[in-house]
Amino acid sequence: WLVALGDRFDAGLGLGLYSKTVTSVYAGFVNANGLEIEQDLKLRIVPFTATVRFLPLGHNGPIQPYIGVGVGAFRWRYSETGEFVDFNDDSVFRDSFVGSGSAAGPVVLGGVRFPIGGSAVGGEIRYQSAEGNLPSDQGFSGTTIDLGGFSYLLTFNIRF
Repeated sequence: WLVALGDRFDAGLGLGLYSKTVTSVYAGFVNANGLEIEQDLKLRIVPFTATVRFLPLGHNGPIQPYIGVGVGAFRWRYSETGEFVDFNDDSVFRDSFVGSGSAAGPVVLGGVRFPIGGSAVGGEIRYQSAEGNLPSDQGFSGTTIDLGGFSYLLTFNIRF
């Protein structure tokens, strides 16, 4: 949701969803039957962002480039599910490890939109930076998870 603040600025609130699962295998280790030791690593992030955008050409041009900054609150859930190696005795076991929480961090964005009547279409590049704390009782190999990175968005604006 965007609200114009004069001719060259917008204030916005946003809600998003990112979810991805990646299959992983141990390098240099296989099961006794010769098959890979596989896990699914899944990360889901629900960002809630508050941003301010600067439009150097204003709201009335046929092309509206913008840059912006803001802050995000990132609700996240990370899981590792599958087979794992116990390095104390090299046995393979099946388990699931889960961590979740919230973190806050900065958001930087840039994009362009093209007005078409009462709407607009465009694209945006967004970078967010945040770090979540993994629970110490789950046996994760680290203590934090990087929630930052780039997002590439196709945008649609409808004027109310």
